[in-house]
Amino acid sequence: MKKSWWRSKNELDEDQKAFIQLPAHGRYSLVGPPGSGKTNLLLLRAQFIAGMGEKNVLIVTYTKALADFIRTGIGSNGLISPNQVRTYHSWASSHILENLGQRAIPKGADFDESARSSILELLREANAKLPAKNLFSAIFVDEAQDLTADELDVLLSLSENVAICGDARQGIYERNGLSAVEKLALQPHTLKRHFRIGQKIAKVADRLMPPDNPADSLEATSNYDRKTQGESSAHMNPCANRDEQFEKMLEKINIQLDAFKDDTIGIFCAKRETLEELRARFNKTKLAEQICVHGVDDDSNFSGSKPIHALTIHASKGTEFRAVHLFAAEELASYPLNRRRLGFTAITRAKTALNTYRTGDTNQPLENAFAQPKHMELDDLFPGEQS
Repeated sequence: MKKSWWRSKNELDEDQKAFIQLPAHGRYSLVGPPGSGKTNLLLLRAQFIAGMGEKNVLIVTYTKALADFIRTGIGSNGLISPNQVRTYHSWASSHILENLGQRAIPKGADFDESARSSILELLREANAKLPAKNLFSAIFVDEAQDLTADELDVLLSLSENVAICGDARQGIYERNGLSAVEKLALQPHTLKRHFRIGQKIAKVADRLMPPDNPADSLEATSNYDRKTQGESSAHMNPCANRDEQFEKMLEKINIQLDAFKDDTIGIFCAKRETLEELRARFNKTKLAEQICVHGVDDDSNFSGSKPIHALTIHASKGTEFRAVHLFAAEELASYPLNRRRLGFTAITRAKTALNTYRTGDTNQPLENAFAQPKHMELDDLFPGEQS
């Protein structure tokens, strides 16, 4: 995943450099569109502060897949260790066990809404028993919109130096985390431009979630470089059945593995059982050992050399791939999988190539997003009639 992370300061614009080099002591937020480099900036700032001698840094995000993805961006400078990157659930469970001597939730229980409410109360109880409040030199939270403002409050109270980043349009869990910017008096910073998403992919995302101001659209604010990264593409592929979906996808992936050497390809689907189906299908192909199916394979992670990664759309949040394939899009036909933000998140993980496959109907907003403009005449409404 090396190409997902900046390795030279020449890749940064002035606004990005300014955020990384803000005073180490402060409370900040960073908001920007997908592809603007928020996660990258957060991680570089964490390393910048650790390099100043503030070693006790905590980086928190919501999903396991994103935590694993962020660990690939730490680099070899030794400023941040992998165990300093945690999911909110992992951190909360450890904090409660250490300070209250009990499990956050019973063994085997789900991390559902009821559990989240109980954990929040336990965290408040644990914080009240701390002999000193500033447990960390600095705390950084990625995809802050996936947490609640109250959850961020109990977490960020453990350091005087914090930074969160997020994008409300990618909030697929219906949380209010970004409201913490005002509630916790964080100094706001905004990124307007993005560099990752090709113009044709950006156009699909904009059609799915049109901005209030056209000047703020992903297409209008795209700084994707066609000369160095190639012309982008976005296609909806109607298919007769899942077999045809897979065959079409496999054909495109084989071409992309050659075209996008040393880069990664993502395959997204709505449901875990569809991930299991994909693993079974790939096991019958020559690419069986080149794909990592997250949440299904025992050794699933981003740190290996496998060029293809399959995830649920929920798990794909915060990741990025040169090419993205959205498999079995018919599963997005009805609530809650038909939500625009879910589709927006999937679409905006792609840099250069985006392909969606469906058998039957997917949801209308997603279908419309991929539709191509077509000239119509009055006669087209009455096929077969002589003029």
